[in-house]
Amino acid sequence: MHRRMLSVLIVAGFIGLAAAILVYRAVAQMQTARQPATDTVVVAAVNMALGDTIAGEHVKLARWPASAIPDGAARRVTDVEGRIVRTSIVAGEPILEPKLAPSIAGRGGIMPMLVPDGERGVTIKVDDAVKESGFIQPNSRVDVFANLARTADSRDRVAKLILQDVLVLAAGQTVEMRDNKPVAVTTVTLSLTPAQIERLALAQVEGKLFLGTRNLSDKRLVETSGATREALLTAAPSASPDSGRASHTPRPAVTYHRIGIVRAEKVSEQVFVRAGAGWIEQTEATK
Repeated sequence: MHRRMLSVLIVAGFIGLAAAILVYRAVAQMQTARQPATDTVVVAAVNMALGDTIAGEHVKLARWPASAIPDGAARRVTDVEGRIVRTSIVAGEPILEPKLAPSIAGRGGIMPMLVPDGERGVTIKVDDAVKESGFIQPNSRVDVFANLARTADSRDRVAKLILQDVLVLAAGQTVEMRDNKPVAVTTVTLSLTPAQIERLALAQVEGKLFLGTRNLSDKRLVETSGATREALLTAAPSASPDSGRASHTPRPAVTYHRIGIVRAEKVSEQVFVRAGAGWIEQTEATK
């Protein structure tokens, strides 16, 4: 009897152990199936700024979901060692090829690495207000305005928007000699196409340039007719062309309400005027 019970317990133990193993394997397979496929990419181990040269201790390999790997992500540390960073990179971020200068870069300084393909970096002098405000920084987007004479022999001037949504590569100061004295000049380096540079070069020689900072998400291009002295002194755009006078802001409409009142068989009329959210008698409103 005891042997039979012992045999039953041993068989039951083996069956339970086999069932546990089967359940464990099934759960492990389910978890493996739920986990997305991964691949190895190079990520930043530290924060890196513009102009930094990447060394081995600045990066590391990490597993990344295969479906979420960005285009241009580096896969080997040797592919990025010795490369120069052309924009800021934060720790844990995948190292992307567009954020690195070409392997041949570094011979001409940092600026050639910042200029996008097909464009040119052009440095211009700007008003000292740019220096004082400090709002225009590298990677800002600006519009360029020119104030120049309407014709070569004319004293009439016109202000016109000549370039839009231009990338700022650098902003700083340089020193030039004026009357045998060094003078600090505020400069901004812009990234432009050759055709845009032609417009800018002519505008800088013929007149004065001004920069307007754009919202980084604003990519709209607008059409303007330019501003002249006559346009500033004539009617506002809302006035008729032949009125010759600026339009005035119309007075707000006044709401009246008349009520008939019967007193001792006599009918009279009382006028109420709206005042804010309520009504008041006209006699009170004119006091």
